Amino acid sequence: MDDSIFIDVEPTQFQPGQVVSGKLLWALTKAPKEIRLELSWSTEGRCTNDKKIEAERTWNTQETSGEEAFEFTLPPSPYSFNGPLIALNWKLSVSVKKGQAECDLPIAVSPNLSPVELTAIEDEGKRKSFSKFKS
Repeated sequence: MDDSIFIDVEPTQFQPGQVVSGKLLWALTKAPKEIRLELSWSTEGRCTNDKKIEAERTWNTQETSGEEAFEFTLPPSPYSFNGPLIALNWKLSVSVKKGQAECDLPIAVSPNLSPVELTAIEDEGKRKSFSKFKS
């Protein structure tokens, strides 16, 4: 039997301040010392990537299989977004201490329940020269 762990959450789109609730389900070959669930966001793109864990919960258990309920209240920001240069993504991540099982569940957090789509703005104005030397 392979280790398996699953995050059961419906739906996966939320508004800021909403409560995310669900269940963790696991079936492992060895008893874990700890099961850890994180609610986090991270940026991805052409610049420095950032990550912040907004909330976490741990369960100390010796059970090789089981289920645990959880609940997190989402912060008011940041919103999920996708842009041409950078994106911000939310997720729930569960991992097992003393084992290899892990699972990520992407979620969206924004007022309209889906990531905000950022588009490039075409600058039709003439750009000024930054040269110190004028000809």
